[in-house]
Amino acid sequence: MSRELPLKVRVDIRDQWDSSKSSVNGSVAALTKVLGHTITPQIDWPILWTSVKERYSDDNTTFVPTVVRYAIAWYERLSDRLDNDVYADWTESLLNILSEHTQLALRIQPGEKGMNRPTTRWEPNLSAFLLYFPTTTTAQSSSHSSLDSGFDRDFENLLNADAPKDEEWAEVVVGKTVPAEAVPTPAGAVHGGSVPAAYTVQPAASVSRLPVVDALARPRELFATASPHNLIVEERNGSIVVQGSHEPSLELLASYLSKWGKSNPNDSTKRPILKAELRESEFCFGVMDTLVIERPMTFGRQSSGGPLNPVLVYAFVEGVLGYRMVDISAGQRSYVSTTLLR
Repeated sequence: MSRELPLKVRVDIRDQWDSSKSSVNGSVAALTKVLGHTITPQIDWPILWTSVKERYSDDNTTFVPTVVRYAIAWYERLSDRLDNDVYADWTESLLNILSEHTQLALRIQPGEKGMNRPTTRWEPNLSAFLLYFPTTTTAQSSSHSSLDSGFDRDFENLLNADAPKDEEWAEVVVGKTVPAEAVPTPAGAVHGGSVPAAYTVQPAASVSRLPVVDALARPRELFATASPHNLIVEERNGSIVVQGSHEPSLELLASYLSKWGKSNPNDSTKRPILKAELRESEFCFGVMDTLVIERPMTFGRQSSGGPLNPVLVYAFVEGVLGYRMVDISAGQRSYVSTTLLR
């Protein structure tokens, strides 16, 4: 394997891509059973790494897993589409095209400048599907659902040579409703009448299968890009414990309390009366899922260690973070946010 690649990247390629037991090979085999054709994944690792290494300059351990995620998502989404009777006409058209080619491939290569999500298209001259990997340093980590919706959009236009480029897809805001009249109508579609079957936009298919483990991002990325976000505020003896699945929410709350915390006049170093401390999850490394707010030392009338007033925490969670309370019990409130927070 090329020495141009960092050691960790080479090890990940060996274990997660080249191995006969890899999840990628499992996804390829699963699609072959459905499609009747084998689409072999191909990738020039040195070229791809050179184009994206700035994006992974701080942590190259996520590079190969990200490629694996995108590839598995591509194979599984195409397999789901072929299994769905709603797309029977589309499937028939695809099979007719593929029957003209003896060897098929999925070529993973660097995407165009400014591309913020993985995209795919069919290239008949190469007998290959092209999967473009986003190269910009601003490209955001894609959740499992956003990968699916993106590939659904690409597959819908896959057989339409005149389909417009997906230039504005990266600008879509999660949760924003687009008026029906703002959606472009493909050439040949008829307003107020019947629409040719080839151009009928089908509703997004619901998830029909669970993703494989290797298709999921690392915990920190997965839960930062997967909604809903869950959060629990619990009053304990002399402390407030905030548990959340969205680490940036906990970090913002901790930073705010630390910035504006009142100093203890009885402390020679003027440390704050309350300490807001993030604690690592017991489930996995590198993920903070708990914020503990407590007194590091006694202060005046509160030397007995009485209960802390949680109302400012409640207000911050609802008013600033935008979470919605879904349950309340003695000393505990549960919140949820269906908005994907950045």
